[in-house]
Amino acid sequence: MGKVLTKAAWARGRARVAARRVRKLPKRTRQRYRAGQLRLTAIRKLVKKEREWEAPLRMRRPRWWLKGFLSRSAILYDLDHNDPAEYVSDLQRVYRTKRMVHERLQDVINNKLTTHLLLGTMDIRSAKLLGVYWRQAIHCFPGEERVELPEYLDRIEPERQVFLKVLSGAEGKNIFAVKRLDESRWSVNGEEMDLDRTVEVFYAQKRPLIVEEGLEQHPKQSALYPDTVNTIRVLTMIDVNDGHRPFIAMAVQRIGTRSSEPADNWSRGGLSARVELDTGQLGRATRLPLRDEVEWFDAHPDTGSPITGVEVPYWPQIRDLVLHSARVLSFMEYVGWDIVVTPDGPVVLEANINTGMNVLQAHQPLFTDPRARAYYAERGVMTDLALEPPAVDIEEPI
Repeated sequence: MGKVLTKAAWARGRARVAARRVRKLPKRTRQRYRAGQLRLTAIRKLVKKEREWEAPLRMRRPRWWLKGFLSRSAILYDLDHNDPAEYVSDLQRVYRTKRMVHERLQDVINNKLTTHLLLGTMDIRSAKLLGVYWRQAIHCFPGEERVELPEYLDRIEPERQVFLKVLSGAEGKNIFAVKRLDESRWSVNGEEMDLDRTVEVFYAQKRPLIVEEGLEQHPKQSALYPDTVNTIRVLTMIDVNDGHRPFIAMAVQRIGTRSSEPADNWSRGGLSARVELDTGQLGRATRLPLRDEVEWFDAHPDTGSPITGVEVPYWPQIRDLVLHSARVLSFMEYVGWDIVVTPDGPVVLEANINTGMNVLQAHQPLFTDPRARAYYAERGVMTDLALEPPAVDIEEPI
């Protein structure tokens, strides 16, 4: 143990020495050094992401790695036949777009708890926050009550569903859909359990979780796939040539599958169908490539339910809600909104700086939209990654 601590202390000492040396450099050199470190971190993330795809080498696209594209993105975008300069690359996504909004503002929206509180303060219709789970108890909102987890689970009415989610996370990871089946049975992500087993699932969690009320989705949305909440991802950004007014760059309907349950997340096998912005009508759906070809679906591959041509209910109200939200939170500039369509209209489920780039660009490259291209250019996304630091100032450690 002492040896491990000694190594850790040695590493911290080296880091402090390096930080002092960097602080002595001219400001521009410090910025470039910091940008280089961030770029290296982004490359490491992409290498890890590439390795997560369990595919043989013959399916991969190494020729596109130096251009900043993962193999699955290169296949999805058909870069052998399409112009890669029209697409936001994976490297640009990880290194550039995540820094267009100041990191301190990102801290607010990347945290699901503070996002809930922010949306409530701004009077934006959103999912109901029930509380926070931590240290084997639910701290209920609003109010002063702290309820031990077994008692809280026992209070859930039969057939009612709640969701427990990590405060910060993406790609549908660490989401627990909890439903009371009857007096003695619950289900967690579709798996039936008694009270003791249900409690054990959450006692094993080492991080706080928010507790959300389960939303009933519109019957037309449920018809797309009944075993997940099928959300709409809408990307907004500001028009830098028109008074910095927010606009909708693209919208897609996300649809769950058997492999993505209990959520509809694209990275876990969910589908994406483009929403036509004027009419709300769905186009063909696709998914992240499983092999070295892209699949397109007019109907759901698991259930046969129609997709192409289906109209999203309450589409004009969805556009109004999203644009209102983008105007209210215009200091965020660039947000991917997750919308649930309930029988009574749209509700904001989440807001994300990580917009899920290929879930959108599977249908059209974003640089082909003049307003989006102008925004990305203004924020330095299209700058040569080898030459320039990000357009947004990088905070240096104090």
